[in-house]
Amino acid sequence: MNKIEFPKYKINNYPMYGLNHNRSFMKAPVCDCGCSQPMYTVLETKDDVREFCMSVLNEYDCPESGIFAVFLDGMYMSVWKAYDHEHEEMTFLVAEGNDTHFFSEIDGEFRLCCYNLIIEEEPGQWMIQN
Repeated sequence: MNKIEFPKYKINNYPMYGLNHNRSFMKAPVCDCGCSQPMYTVLETKDDVREFCMSVLNEYDCPESGIFAVFLDGMYMSVWKAYDHEHEEMTFLVAEGNDTHFFSEIDGEFRLCCYNLIIEEEPGQWMIQN
């Protein structure tokens, strides 16, 4: 995962997907020079996106957290933690869809405590929405 370039714009995209930005837990990486400009995270494939989401969630303590990803091609991916009662352990669930209500339906069904939205703004260049 490399960090490059500055995003062209910064807006709150949470409402357009039926989500609340007050429940976000991640912050976009910022430039090391001290200017505090947010930077892209480079994730080139769907597998990279899934693995990034699982890695972040694995490090985050909340057992009811998720990450929602919006791809340039209009597809959506959701990765979230869930407790597997049969095996008595945390697991990751991954779902894909192409409906703008996809994220709010997952949030409603699984009652996530916190989540983040990441958006592919250019091919392979992802902005973490604060």
